[in-house]
Amino acid sequence: DLRVQKIGARQYRAFRRMSVSGDWKTNTGTAVLTEIAVEPRWKRWADEAAKMFGGLDILTVDAIVEEMTGQEWILEVNGTSSGLSPDRAEEDNLVIRDLVVERLNSIIKTRRTER
Repeated sequence: DLRVQKIGARQYRAFRRMSVSGDWKTNTGTAVLTEIAVEPRWKRWADEAAKMFGGLDILTVDAIVEEMTGQEWILEVNGTSSGLSPDRAEEDNLVIRDLVVERLNSIIKTRRTER
């Protein structure tokens, strides 16, 4: 299957998940995760999903891809519970940290100017 990850307004990643357990559901068994280039349409999926749910800053879109035709079907959108790729977790956690600090500073600044 395919997983598209969005963190903030600028960070996108895409991963192919291939089952090694023989089960078609890659999240129920062991899967090999391979990072791939993010296609523009996948970025649109993530951006539109973020808008649909009130402007999510962190999400993943899971899809399946039919091997014979390349046809893609979106299965679900996950919020912050979607997890991070172990190979990119340290970097992604730093981006999340910076995003949270930026949002908090913006809230504090707004509240100070409202007084």
